[in-house]
Amino acid sequence: MRKTTVRPLVFIPVLAILLGVPALSAAARIQGQITNGTTNRPLTGQKVELISPQGGMAVVGEATTDAHGRFAINNGQINTRGFYLLQATYESVDYHAPVKFDANGNALAGITVYDSTHNKPALRATSARVIVRAEGTQAHVQDLFAIDNPLRRAYADSDGTFFFHIPPQIKKPTVAVAGLMNMPLPQTAEKGKSPGDFYINYALKPGLTVVMVAYDTDYQDKISLADSIPYPIDRAQLFVLPVDLAVTSKLFTPAGKDAESGSQKLEAQKLAAGAPLAAEVSGEAAAASQPASEQQEQTVKVVPDSVSAVGIPLLLCFLLVLLWALGIRIAKEYPRWKAKQQGSPVQKKFQAKMETLLNSIADLDELFSAGKLPEKQYWKERLELKAKAVAILKREPSRKPPGLAARKTNQ
Repeated sequence: MRKTTVRPLVFIPVLAILLGVPALSAAARIQGQITNGTTNRPLTGQKVELISPQGGMAVVGEATTDAHGRFAINNGQINTRGFYLLQATYESVDYHAPVKFDANGNALAGITVYDSTHNKPALRATSARVIVRAEGTQAHVQDLFAIDNPLRRAYADSDGTFFFHIPPQIKKPTVAVAGLMNMPLPQTAEKGKSPGDFYINYALKPGLTVVMVAYDTDYQDKISLADSIPYPIDRAQLFVLPVDLAVTSKLFTPAGKDAESGSQKLEAQKLAAGAPLAAEVSGEAAAASQPASEQQEQTVKVVPDSVSAVGIPLLLCFLLVLLWALGIRIAKEYPRWKAKQQGSPVQKKFQAKMETLLNSIADLDELFSAGKLPEKQYWKERLELKAKAVAILKREPSRKPPGLAARKTNQ
């Protein structure tokens, strides 16, 4: 049996790769109100910050709410064509809202916060998805759970808020939650009391929170699934690729072929808390994919999904996660690497290509934030551009951003 491995993945934060800074506007005014969703009352004396993802999540403005929960931020250095987030931290929980400017440089934005509680609510999963892709000698597994918090309070507990169980041989799964605009927010998986038990400390706000768990394990023509969560599940689905793999399960029943991903689909209803998502998948795996360094500028087409709605299955979800993982590394390391590599004609040409791609992504983000681009088209084009940027960086292995190789070996 080959040793089980887990792909070290990191997820990209909201729109963090915007590197170019357009011309500044003459003036900008952002006003709004912060409301406590637990009491339905305005929140007095609450600090609110204006954050620039384009500037590395830097705080570019702040204000404090008045007796009516209202605030105003006036700043002539704000680019009204850019993308900004409002952030309010209430009872140690962060809340965000996007900012959209009108033609006059004004913006209205509001944030709803909630009281926090350490008392465990009656959590349940309105939907659970297990996506299995057998490739070469590995099986890539991703679980997606739409967890419903029925309280009008945020559930926060340092001893864990969301718990899950995966195969005991998996030592370090990748975990994220879907944040604002469905961007995955990375979470640290803490080990539970027994092998295979893990938990995260993410504060579960009222309503749905989508939690994503991913891991790789050995595939020797067969894999047994038994992942579980200690909450009841209204509906569970299993998606398997390649489509001709055999699936044996007392829980899941065949539901045909998924039209979007081309995978084999199975379903189950009304699972009790702790019930394993049990199935056995067997058969010949797909050929191992081409290494990223050899793919270069191949276009990767991914049909994105509204994760928070838990709608259409994520097409090629693991490839999507990999693109996010590489994207954040580009965002963090590229500016420093660029400064060190300027000078040679080769590097100038290389730099120009990267600048063009990054500026294209920035333009795309601005169109989307202004409501001028449909969400499906936005995500499709954005991921294609990012895939090209990743491929360009991969073409020059000796020119990788500093620290990237070291990080890979240390993870």
